[in-house]
Amino acid sequence: MFVCVGGKNNISVDILEHLIKNNRNRYELGVVCNKSETGRNTFQKSLRYFSQRYKVKEYRLEEIYNKDQVIFLSLEFDQILKPENFKDARLYNVHFSLLPKYKGMYTSIIPILNAEEYTGVTLHEIDSGIDTGNIIAQKKFEIKEDINSREIYFLYMEYATKLMLEYIEDILGNRVYGVPQAPNSSTYYPKNYIDFTKIVINLNQTADCIRRQINAYCFREYQMPIVYNKSIIAAKVTNIKSKIKPGKILLTDCHGIMISTIDYNIILYFDRLEELFQACEKGDITKVKEICIVKEHIDVSNENGWTPLMMATYYNYKEIVKYLLLEGADIYARDYNGATILMYAKEVFFKYQDRELFDKFLDLGLDIHQCDYQGNSVENSFCK
Repeated sequence: MFVCVGGKNNISVDILEHLIKNNRNRYELGVVCNKSETGRNTFQKSLRYFSQRYKVKEYRLEEIYNKDQVIFLSLEFDQILKPENFKDARLYNVHFSLLPKYKGMYTSIIPILNAEEYTGVTLHEIDSGIDTGNIIAQKKFEIKEDINSREIYFLYMEYATKLMLEYIEDILGNRVYGVPQAPNSSTYYPKNYIDFTKIVINLNQTADCIRRQINAYCFREYQMPIVYNKSIIAAKVTNIKSKIKPGKILLTDCHGIMISTIDYNIILYFDRLEELFQACEKGDITKVKEICIVKEHIDVSNENGWTPLMMATYYNYKEIVKYLLLEGADIYARDYNGATILMYAKEVFFKYQDRELFDKFLDLGLDIHQCDYQGNSVENSFCK
């Protein structure tokens, strides 16, 4: 049996690692990476990087067409699989929506724009259509009012991985059964449905509609919504009725602007990531607190995957660290190399012979055995 993981990002790597761990000589393993694959870890893990690390062979899609007993797991895969091209294969996909709704693209964006209350993930067989195969299982979750597209994407990843892990043994044993999709409520959005070079937030709308537009296009690694030449990180609808033309600026300060709409005034908060990281680097606790009044800044990450908590820890600014922890900063975040907060605190311990932050993170339950993407752990550092 030949099991192939095709795709990208955390879900493909997590499933590959599970298959490696639980193989017991039951199957041959391979991967097919997306055409956009660079082999570098970013805000998501790279399938090529990890397949090379684990010495799992990478194939081109065409190379597995004539293999026997293929099980192909499409996990964020960017190529269309046609069953008729395979000699002997069972093909499965996890789609980020509750099929039959939202076939195709932009499933982190359009449900927000459409004010959906729920979304989810679907494990299905692959047929000759686009996301039209028989449904094996689904997991559903709520779209909370202030969630943005990036946050939805990470929830998709979380729920999709859980779904795959629940069914992977049944897939391998050919014990899964699909149910045809219902024709009603079926929707499809192609790649050209959204042109990200021409996104304009429509301010001639209700406040809630504007809020949903902001949330829908808030995905830092790809784009941020722009209003009046300012990058916007979040929006809050007020209970103040608008009395003048929609889109007019009513108030402005360092945090953002209040504008009028069709019905209620709305506050659009500026994205202040660069200011925040400069403050964390300089140890300016006053500035950090002022920026983090807008809570969406607390766990932002920069181009290296650093969070404000990582930077404050690295420079041993204990007052900032303690403030961010009180505000709910994510202690389990990793940078693009897989380094944990505890690893940053370890560097402080070695550099300054000051273990206060290191001990604090240990007390919070962080694990010295946890490894980065190169296989290094805090425990290993102390053993060298």
